[in-house]
Amino acid sequence: MMYLSLQTQSRVFGILEIASYQKNKIFTQSDLNYAEEIANALSVALFNAISFAQVEYLGRIDDLTKLYNPRYLYQMLEMEIKRARRYKSPLSVIFLDLDGFKAINDQNGHLCGSAILVEVANLMIRLVRDTDIVARYGGDEFVIVLPGTPAEQAVIIAERIRQNIEDNVFQNNGDYKEIYLTASFGVACYPEHASLPLDLIRCADKAMYLAKEYNKNQVVLAS
Repeated sequence: MMYLSLQTQSRVFGILEIASYQKNKIFTQSDLNYAEEIANALSVALFNAISFAQVEYLGRIDDLTKLYNPRYLYQMLEMEIKRARRYKSPLSVIFLDLDGFKAINDQNGHLCGSAILVEVANLMIRLVRDTDIVARYGGDEFVIVLPGTPAEQAVIIAERIRQNIEDNVFQNNGDYKEIYLTASFGVACYPEHASLPLDLIRCADKAMYLAKEYNKNQVVLAS
């Protein structure tokens, strides 16, 4: 048997194993030289594939929170709506905005604000399914897409997230000061409220602003 490393630029990606099924076969130096040519070609191809995958991944991820970004959110939402239409299944969108987040930035600094956004993102990821889509929409706004979820169930999920944010104790970076936070939520569902990705998010966004008007820290279902 022969084992050759698959590597380029001093980085090892894997191992190429070559085995002979001929009885009493002994590999020669010529065999090894030929195998090294194959390993070198595979290394370049593998390196290019990994690099492309990394660029593609970074193109759909928010730098700070590691959630999906708005561009990828719309792509996924469009695909999920097509699936929901085909299988006649529900789909819900949660739009949430942190209450008074600007004041937290002003009082504690943007490093603290960034750390809180990351913590909120991690909190949401823990409270939804692997099949759900969580994105940072912009600033302190987030969107969650819930495939196969009717409006009533989405409201329950939003309420659970709202309660967890309210109960969570956020820590200021480099400071022992405890920070408490709330969020306002809007929920919209396909096909009751809208049938297009942008319209569905707008409905959820509008419901979220109603929650703000209703004294914040609550969940409002679109009408």
